[in-house]
Amino acid sequence: MIKNKLQQYKILTLLLILVTVGLILFLNQMIYAWQAIEILAILLCGYLVVFDQRDGTSKIAWILALLFLPIVGVMLYYLIGREPRLRKLPKQQIQNEREVQRTVSAILQEHSEVIHGKHDLSTEIFHLSGKYPTTNNHLTVLNEGAEAFASLLEDIKKAKHHVHVFFYIVKGDATGEELTNVLVEKAKQGVEVRFMYDSVGSIAFPNQLLLLMRKNGVEVRTYDLLNSPWLSNKANWRNHRKMVVIDGEIAHTGGMNIGNEYSGRGSKFSYWRDTNIRIEGPAVLEVQECFIYDWLFLDETEETVTHFLTQTATYFPLKTDVQSGSEIVQVIYGGPYDSERIIKDSFNDLIGKATDSIKIAMPYFIPDEESLGALRRAARCGINVQLIVPGKGDRGISFHGTNSFIDELLSAGVEVYTYDETAFIHCKYMIVDEFAATIGSTNFDIRSFYLNHELSMFIYGPSKIITELNQQFMEDLAHAKLVEKEEWQARSLLTKTKEKISGLFVPIL
Repeated sequence: MIKNKLQQYKILTLLLILVTVGLILFLNQMIYAWQAIEILAILLCGYLVVFDQRDGTSKIAWILALLFLPIVGVMLYYLIGREPRLRKLPKQQIQNEREVQRTVSAILQEHSEVIHGKHDLSTEIFHLSGKYPTTNNHLTVLNEGAEAFASLLEDIKKAKHHVHVFFYIVKGDATGEELTNVLVEKAKQGVEVRFMYDSVGSIAFPNQLLLLMRKNGVEVRTYDLLNSPWLSNKANWRNHRKMVVIDGEIAHTGGMNIGNEYSGRGSKFSYWRDTNIRIEGPAVLEVQECFIYDWLFLDETEETVTHFLTQTATYFPLKTDVQSGSEIVQVIYGGPYDSERIIKDSFNDLIGKATDSIKIAMPYFIPDEESLGALRRAARCGINVQLIVPGKGDRGISFHGTNSFIDELLSAGVEVYTYDETAFIHCKYMIVDEFAATIGSTNFDIRSFYLNHELSMFIYGPSKIITELNQQFMEDLAHAKLVEKEEWQARSLLTKTKEKISGLFVPIL
């Protein structure tokens, strides 16, 4: 049984490559076809310049691909180049999703004591996102994969009514099997279990585990299934979120997916550095809202939304008596179909509030012009900007693409550190002046800002959690090497060439 038709997409790509080879081998006989492709590439360039609304960096990358590699560029544009905001979504789906958002907003407004409005930044982000900052939250930072996975399983095992799970990547290894078995066991106990995964990120998740869950009562859904190779231009718009909600009272989110490397059992790297956050308190309602929002993306029927909204006390229980709960949290989420770039704008707003320091740890750092300019401007104004990136990448093009920005960062005075080359840093967090921090699934890159569905938490001080994140950043620095400008400029011509090429084309991938 084929899990989805992404295999057809791969076959189509192979056929297109064979056609390209044929065109090259028989160029004399195919001159008219070649000219037609070149004309089409030029027309697409014109469309990008005049009509397309994406950022300048992506436009330039597409134009270069179309002009210098017209056959490949046209094929790629058809497959992954469409502007996401042009996608037409069903009206009922949009209505259902907005109804869930209005319901959660109304619940929080009814309990105004949990809404925190003292921070200028949180007020600005509220206007950007429509999401309230809430107080009386209890957060736990989980910096070790084994610890984070054990905590997640422990909470799921205690579930009484429902478990909602979404991950971008779910693998069929020991970690994936362990999660599957726990979810199946809860479903057998009568607990509502909803499991959702991204169709591209989790392409390797085996069918037998999906069938096992469905057979035992777990509701399983594939996010944005690629069900036709001819209509697969949505392949580049992925749901990168990671979130689990238990009984509407506990949530887990952060950078971790489900796989052996994330749970501390991987073999490719000596150590996989990641961070997750466990949440109790009003902020859980916003994570739950995000999950149901995504669930309704796959089911636009009125019956499904009615099921959730007629049981708000069950799915959105507002607990204001969380023991030791004092953290101020604002949960925001956004995606490629939004009219505004909510998370990117919130990141830049946070950077703009810095007066002393900015600390960032990111596995993929490929900013657009605006975001790169915000960091460079902060450093040039005397703010201590420190950035930790991988010393060894898990994907070549993103690793070299990240490194292509280091020259510009160093020239502005940003301190860039490369993490231990035997390990991999996958956490995604930023701390500003020790008064605010953000952590979640969002990378500081064009893909997260424009092409992925993401979720991020903003935490406001004074905060014990921000103090812990600061301490973790210092520990991460201890396992990283400061990039010296002279040494960096002395790297080989081949390395520089890889970086330049990756820097040009990574915005379209």
